[in-house]
Amino acid sequence: MSEIEDVSLQHKKAWEFDAYDFWVRTAGTPEERAAQDKENPEKFLKQYAKYFDCYEGIKVANICGSCGKKAIPLALLGAEVTVFDISEANKKYALETAEAAGVKIAYDVCDIMKIDMDKYAGVFDVVFMEGGILHYFHDIDAFMSVMNKLLKPGGKMICSDFHPFTKIADILGLQQPAIGYFSTEVFDGEMAHARFYDEEIRKQIPKCRYRKYNISEIINSIIGNGFTLERFDEHPAWENDKLPGEFTAIAKKEK
Repeated sequence: MSEIEDVSLQHKKAWEFDAYDFWVRTAGTPEERAAQDKENPEKFLKQYAKYFDCYEGIKVANICGSCGKKAIPLALLGAEVTVFDISEANKKYALETAEAAGVKIAYDVCDIMKIDMDKYAGVFDVVFMEGGILHYFHDIDAFMSVMNKLLKPGGKMICSDFHPFTKIADILGLQQPAIGYFSTEVFDGEMAHARFYDEEIRKQIPKCRYRKYNISEIINSIIGNGFTLERFDEHPAWENDKLPGEFTAIAKKEK
């Protein structure tokens, strides 16, 4: 097994640990979550709603779409959504929630770097990611190349992630270690939900392998992989609006 395959398997184990039950505890049963989504789907897209030109009939690739928390609202608004994610447990929760909400989403459990391009190349109008995913991919250029291949010519990438300043301080309270802003090291760290478990269970949760990027690495990778960067927004931290917590990059695939 190659090092890349080993890391992918490590991430899969981490994101399948108690995942379905975790979503039930924190987001509600699929039926409860679906009822909330149906009340006001655009509300659940949060600040990302403004980056979609329309919803009806567009094909969206939701990268690392997890439990469907954004995919299902998009589907309720009329989009055709395919989630790409590494976790079977996430898929189970997402599909049950979609069924309860009366919509269909496609869900491909896979390593993002091994998406079947015979099936998906040039299919999507939008690729959309949020919630902090870039640090799972240790070669950002290879990742951005995959994103570009998924899009139709002229398609849009909505890439929202944790702000690079979170490398040097735990601004979002994720209990992850601070490292140097210009560090390129790959390191072991807890998966995002580990902090919600008691210490004995927390010790059992498989670690992830992280590579965190700075602003210039992200922007230059977008530009260098066939995109025109149209907008780069910074968003305040969840509990401290004096600090940057997230960013959103909007880029178009060249026609």
